[in-house]
Amino acid sequence: MYDHLLFDADGTIYDFMACEEYALSKLFSQAKLVVTNTMLESYHEINYSLWRELELGLITLEKLKTERFERFFASQKVDFRAKEASSLYLYHLGQSFHLYDDTIEVLTKIQNNGIHMSMITNGIASVQRGRVKATGTSHFFSFVAIGEELGVLKPDPLFFEKTAQQLSLLNLPISNMLVIGDSLTSDILGAKNAHLDSCWIDRYNMEEPIEKHYTYHIKKLDELLEILKID
Repeated sequence: MYDHLLFDADGTIYDFMACEEYALSKLFSQAKLVVTNTMLESYHEINYSLWRELELGLITLEKLKTERFERFFASQKVDFRAKEASSLYLYHLGQSFHLYDDTIEVLTKIQNNGIHMSMITNGIASVQRGRVKATGTSHFFSFVAIGEELGVLKPDPLFFEKTAQQLSLLNLPISNMLVIGDSLTSDILGAKNAHLDSCWIDRYNMEEPIEKHYTYHIKKLDELLEILKID
């Protein structure tokens, strides 16, 4: 069975939709903006498209931080500085503490069964480390691999190679690892590129892809326990 589990962060263990809503509400309150659901949907679309561009190497992470707000404010004809908005948003996102209801129970059971766990994320380093602390989940993870710090992002196989190198330096097992994540283009494709088994967690009932690169498909995190044969 697997000796090390590599968990994605957002959409897998952290409820990113709730975290994002929290950070945006704080930002818009400070910016004195009245925001509608339509405006939020516009932001989500812009942000998602930019993260896809990032995965494809079409934009840098540093550029993404402000570009999403430049595009959003332009689309809404809002006069507010994108750089200031980015700084405020990232601060509040790093303070967000929203987990899925099943996260703590599942991670606790896995830890109690002696299986190592690490986090793998393309997220912004300061934000992700802030959220690990805010959610009180740091004790679950042997290592936190962040693309911004490694200098490479999922789905590039080099991300997983560098992660494995760091785990090896820490004398952690790497012979049989399983990647768990919600993104087909980042986590699952990345695992395939790195020749690792993967588990796609599909919390929002997405349409199944034609090419199924994942080893397992679950709807809730506690279904992972069945795969690991944990009661």
